[in-house]
Amino acid sequence: MGKIIAIANQKGGVGKTTTTINLGAALSSFNQKVLVIDLDPQANATIGLGLKREMINYTSYFVLTTNLTIKEAIQKQLMMDIVPASIELENIGEKLYDTKEKEQILSHKLEAVKEDYDFILLDCPPSSGILIDNALFASDSVLIPVECEYFAYDALTQMVNKIYQVQTIKKTLKQSLIIEGVLLTKLDNRNVFGYRIVEKVKELFPDKTFQTIISRSSHLQEAPMHGKSVLEFAYNSRGSKQYRDLAKELLDNNRKEKE
Repeated sequence: MGKIIAIANQKGGVGKTTTTINLGAALSSFNQKVLVIDLDPQANATIGLGLKREMINYTSYFVLTTNLTIKEAIQKQLMMDIVPASIELENIGEKLYDTKEKEQILSHKLEAVKEDYDFILLDCPPSSGILIDNALFASDSVLIPVECEYFAYDALTQMVNKIYQVQTIKKTLKQSLIIEGVLLTKLDNRNVFGYRIVEKVKELFPDKTFQTIISRSSHLQEAPMHGKSVLEFAYNSRGSKQYRDLAKELLDNNRKEKE
Protein backbone atom coordinates (compact mmCIF):
# COMPACT_ATOMS: atom_id res chain seq x y z
CA MET A 1 0.00 0.00 0.00
CA GLY A 2 1.36 3.40 -0.98
CA LYS A 3 2.48 5.99 1.53
CA ILE A 4 0.74 9.36 1.24
CA ILE A 5 2.93 12.36 2.05
CA ALA A 6 1.70 15.96 2.19
CA ILE A 7 4.41 18.43 1.20
CA ALA A 8 3.22 21.42 3.14
CA ASN A 9 4.15 24.73 4.70
CA GLN A 10 1.77 27.64 5.21
CA LYS A 11 4.48 30.02 4.00
CA GLY A 12 4.90 30.44 0.26
CA GLY A 13 8.15 30.29 -1.67
CA VAL A 14 9.87 27.67 0.48
CA GLY A 15 10.22 25.00 -2.22
CA LYS A 16 7.08 22.86 -1.82
CA THR A 17 6.42 22.40 -5.54
CA THR A 18 10.10 22.07 -6.40
CA THR A 19 10.34 19.33 -3.78
CA THR A 20 7.16 17.58 -4.93
CA ILE A 21 8.34 17.38 -8.54
CA ASN A 22 11.96 16.49 -7.90
CA LEU A 23 11.46 14.14 -4.96
CA GLY A 24 8.84 12.39 -7.07
CA ALA A 25 11.29 12.07 -9.95
CA ALA A 26 14.06 10.89 -7.65
CA LEU A 27 11.83 8.22 -6.09
CA SER A 28 10.84 7.15 -9.60
CA SER A 29 14.53 6.78 -10.48
CA PHE A 30 14.73 4.24 -7.64
CA ASN A 31 11.93 2.20 -9.23
CA GLN A 32 9.17 3.60 -7.04
CA LYS A 33 5.78 4.23 -8.62
CA VAL A 34 4.76 7.81 -7.80
CA LEU A 35 1.56 9.81 -8.07
CA VAL A 36 1.57 13.59 -7.56
CA ILE A 37 -1.67 15.37 -6.68
CA ASP A 38 -1.54 19.10 -7.30
CA LEU A 39 -3.73 20.93 -4.78
CA ASP A 40 -2.43 24.44 -5.42
CA PRO A 41 -4.65 26.84 -7.46
CA GLN A 42 -1.48 28.18 -9.11
CA ALA A 43 -0.97 24.68 -10.59
CA ASN A 44 2.80 25.03 -10.58
CA ALA A 45 3.40 21.28 -10.21
CA THR A 46 1.09 20.75 -13.17
CA ILE A 47 3.03 23.21 -15.33
CA GLY A 48 6.38 22.01 -13.98
CA LEU A 49 5.60 18.50 -15.22
CA GLY A 50 4.93 19.73 -18.75
CA LEU A 51 1.13 19.99 -18.79
CA LYS A 52 -0.74 22.98 -20.19
CA ARG A 53 -3.54 24.14 -17.92
CA GLU A 54 -5.84 25.09 -20.78
CA MET A 55 -5.62 21.56 -22.22
CA ILE A 56 -6.76 19.79 -19.05
CA ASN A 57 -10.37 18.73 -18.53
CA TYR A 58 -10.22 16.86 -15.22
CA THR A 59 -8.39 18.31 -12.23
CA SER A 60 -8.15 17.94 -8.45
CA TYR A 61 -10.93 20.54 -8.19
CA PHE A 62 -13.40 18.17 -9.84
CA VAL A 63 -12.10 15.26 -7.75
CA LEU A 64 -12.98 17.22 -4.62
CA THR A 65 -16.30 18.68 -5.78
CA THR A 66 -17.90 16.01 -8.03
CA ASN A 67 -18.14 12.23 -8.40
CA LEU A 68 -14.98 12.22 -10.53
CA THR A 69 -12.55 9.55 -9.33
CA ILE A 70 -8.81 9.94 -8.86
CA LYS A 71 -8.18 7.44 -11.65
CA GLU A 72 -10.26 9.47 -14.11
CA ALA A 73 -8.18 12.59 -13.37
CA ILE A 74 -4.72 11.02 -13.61
CA GLN A 75 -2.39 12.20 -16.36
CA LYS A 76 0.48 9.83 -17.20
CA GLN A 77 3.89 11.50 -17.41
CA LEU A 78 7.34 10.08 -18.11
CA MET A 79 8.58 9.66 -14.54
CA MET A 80 5.38 9.88 -12.51
CA ASP A 81 1.62 10.27 -12.75
CA ILE A 82 -0.15 13.48 -11.77
CA VAL A 83 -3.62 14.71 -10.92
CA PRO A 84 -3.36 18.30 -12.20
CA ALA A 85 -4.72 21.44 -10.57
CA SER A 86 -6.62 24.46 -11.86
CA ILE A 87 -7.51 27.99 -10.80
CA GLU A 88 -11.00 26.83 -9.72
CA LEU A 89 -9.39 25.56 -6.52
CA GLU A 90 -9.35 29.18 -5.31
CA ASN A 91 -13.12 28.97 -4.76
CA ILE A 92 -13.29 25.50 -3.28
CA GLY A 93 -14.09 26.76 0.22
CA GLU A 94 -17.35 28.27 -1.02
CA LYS A 95 -18.13 25.23 -3.17
CA LEU A 96 -17.79 22.81 -0.26
CA TYR A 97 -19.22 25.09 2.42
CA ASP A 98 -22.26 22.91 3.23
CA THR A 99 -20.63 19.55 2.47
CA LYS A 100 -20.48 17.05 5.32
CA GLU A 101 -17.02 15.74 6.27
CA LYS A 102 -15.54 18.04 3.65
CA GLU A 103 -12.08 17.70 5.20
CA GLN A 104 -12.03 13.97 4.38
CA ILE A 105 -13.11 13.96 0.73
CA LEU A 106 -9.59 13.36 -0.60
CA SER A 107 -8.90 10.70 2.03
CA HIS A 108 -11.93 8.68 0.93
CA LYS A 109 -11.12 9.03 -2.78
CA LEU A 110 -7.48 8.02 -2.40
CA GLU A 111 -8.49 4.64 -1.02
CA ALA A 112 -9.14 3.48 -4.59
CA VAL A 113 -5.55 4.12 -5.76
CA LYS A 114 -3.36 3.54 -2.68
CA GLU A 115 -2.54 0.02 -3.83
CA ASP A 116 -1.36 1.28 -7.24
CA TYR A 117 1.53 3.46 -6.02
CA ASP A 118 4.51 3.30 -3.70
CA PHE A 119 4.27 7.02 -2.88
CA ILE A 120 1.53 9.60 -3.34
CA LEU A 121 2.82 13.17 -2.94
CA LEU A 122 0.37 15.98 -2.26
CA ASP A 123 1.58 19.43 -3.36
CA CYS A 124 -0.17 21.80 -0.96
CA PRO A 125 -0.96 25.50 -1.31
CA PRO A 126 0.49 28.08 1.11
CA SER A 127 -2.76 28.44 3.06
CA SER A 128 -4.63 27.09 6.07
CA GLY A 129 -8.01 26.36 4.45
CA ILE A 130 -9.95 23.35 3.23
CA LEU A 131 -7.26 22.24 0.76
CA ILE A 132 -4.58 21.80 3.42
CA ASP A 133 -7.16 20.14 5.68
CA ASN A 134 -7.94 17.60 2.96
CA ALA A 135 -4.24 16.97 2.40
CA LEU A 136 -3.46 16.40 6.07
CA PHE A 137 -6.47 14.16 6.70
CA ALA A 138 -5.54 12.08 3.64
CA SER A 139 -1.85 11.77 4.49
CA ASP A 140 0.21 9.35 6.53
CA SER A 141 2.91 11.95 7.05
CA VAL A 142 3.97 15.53 6.34
CA LEU A 143 7.22 16.71 4.79
CA ILE A 144 7.81 20.37 5.67
CA PRO A 145 10.16 22.35 3.39
CA VAL A 146 11.73 25.30 5.20
CA GLU A 147 13.76 27.92 3.39
CA CYS A 148 17.01 28.80 5.11
CA GLU A 149 15.88 32.30 6.13
CA TYR A 150 14.26 33.73 9.25
CA PHE A 151 10.63 34.25 8.20
CA ALA A 152 10.39 30.69 6.91
CA TYR A 153 11.85 29.42 10.19
CA ASP A 154 9.32 31.50 12.13
CA ALA A 155 6.43 30.06 10.08
CA LEU A 156 7.52 26.50 10.89
CA THR A 157 5.83 26.61 14.30
CA GLN A 158 2.51 27.57 12.67
CA MET A 159 2.68 24.53 10.39
CA VAL A 160 3.56 22.24 13.28
CA ASN A 161 0.61 23.58 15.31
CA LYS A 162 -1.69 22.83 12.37
CA ILE A 163 -0.35 19.28 12.17
CA TYR A 164 -0.93 18.79 15.91
CA GLN A 165 -4.55 19.95 15.53
CA VAL A 166 -5.20 17.42 12.77
CA GLN A 167 -3.32 14.70 14.68
CA THR A 168 -5.69 15.14 17.62
CA ILE A 169 -8.76 14.67 15.43
CA LYS A 170 -7.26 11.75 13.49
CA LYS A 171 -6.54 9.89 16.73
CA THR A 172 -10.28 9.85 17.46
CA LEU A 173 -10.74 8.24 14.02
CA LYS A 174 -8.01 5.68 14.82
CA GLN A 175 -5.77 7.22 12.17
CA SER A 176 -2.29 8.69 12.48
CA LEU A 177 -0.30 11.57 11.03
CA ILE A 178 3.41 11.93 11.63
CA ILE A 179 6.00 14.50 10.65
CA GLU A 180 8.05 12.77 7.95
CA GLY A 181 10.73 15.38 8.33
CA VAL A 182 11.75 19.00 7.95
CA LEU A 183 13.60 19.68 4.71
CA LEU A 184 15.93 22.68 4.63
CA THR A 185 15.82 24.36 1.22
CA LYS A 186 17.35 27.22 -0.75
CA LEU A 187 20.55 27.29 1.27
CA ASP A 188 22.96 29.92 -0.05
CA ASN A 189 26.38 28.42 0.62
CA ARG A 190 27.92 31.90 0.70
CA ASN A 191 25.59 33.17 3.43
CA VAL A 192 26.58 32.44 7.04
CA PHE A 193 23.08 33.32 8.28
CA GLY A 194 21.59 30.42 6.29
CA TYR A 195 23.72 28.01 8.31
CA ARG A 196 22.47 29.59 11.53
CA ILE A 197 18.90 28.76 10.44
CA VAL A 198 20.04 25.20 9.70
CA GLU A 199 21.32 24.87 13.26
CA LYS A 200 18.16 26.38 14.76
CA VAL A 201 15.91 23.98 12.87
CA LYS A 202 18.07 21.02 13.89
CA GLU A 203 17.87 22.13 17.53
CA LEU A 204 14.07 22.35 17.25
CA PHE A 205 13.69 19.00 15.42
CA PRO A 206 16.85 16.99 16.19
CA ASP A 207 15.31 13.69 15.09
CA LYS A 208 13.07 15.01 12.33
CA THR A 209 15.36 17.17 10.19
CA PHE A 210 16.56 15.53 6.99
CA GLN A 211 20.33 15.30 6.68
CA THR A 212 19.98 16.28 3.01
CA ILE A 213 19.86 20.05 2.45
CA ILE A 214 18.72 21.54 -0.86
CA SER A 215 20.95 24.39 -2.03
CA ARG A 216 19.96 27.29 -4.25
CA SER A 217 20.40 26.15 -7.84
CA SER A 218 19.89 27.65 -11.28
CA HIS A 219 19.08 24.17 -12.59
CA LEU A 220 16.23 23.80 -10.10
CA GLN A 221 14.90 27.19 -11.18
CA GLU A 222 15.19 26.51 -14.91
CA ALA A 223 13.91 22.92 -15.13
CA PRO A 224 10.18 23.83 -14.70
CA MET A 225 10.41 26.19 -17.69
CA HIS A 226 11.05 23.08 -19.78
CA GLY A 227 8.29 21.08 -18.10
CA LYS A 228 10.82 18.71 -16.57
CA SER A 229 12.19 17.62 -13.24
CA VAL A 230 15.81 18.54 -12.57
CA LEU A 231 16.72 14.85 -12.99
CA GLU A 232 15.45 14.97 -16.58
CA PHE A 233 16.81 18.45 -17.26
CA ALA A 234 20.27 18.20 -15.70
CA TYR A 235 20.84 14.78 -14.18
CA ASN A 236 24.41 15.46 -13.07
CA SER A 237 23.65 18.82 -11.47
CA ARG A 238 23.92 19.50 -7.74
CA GLY A 239 20.13 19.91 -7.43
CA SER A 240 19.56 16.52 -9.05
CA LYS A 241 22.06 14.82 -6.74
CA GLN A 242 20.55 16.44 -3.65
CA TYR A 243 17.03 15.29 -4.48
CA ARG A 244 18.32 11.77 -5.19
CA ASP A 245 20.03 11.89 -1.79
CA LEU A 246 16.73 13.00 -0.24
CA ALA A 247 14.89 10.12 -1.90
CA LYS A 248 17.48 7.64 -0.57
CA GLU A 249 17.13 9.11 2.92
CA LEU A 250 13.34 8.90 2.74
CA LEU A 251 13.43 5.29 1.54
CA ASP A 252 15.94 4.34 4.25
CA ASN A 253 13.79 5.97 6.94
CA ASN A 254 10.70 4.15 5.71
CA ARG A 255 12.52 0.81 5.70
CA LYS A 256 13.60 1.39 9.31
CA GLU A 257 10.01 2.22 10.31
CA LYS A 258 8.84 -1.13 8.95
CA GLU A 259 11.56 -3.18 10.65
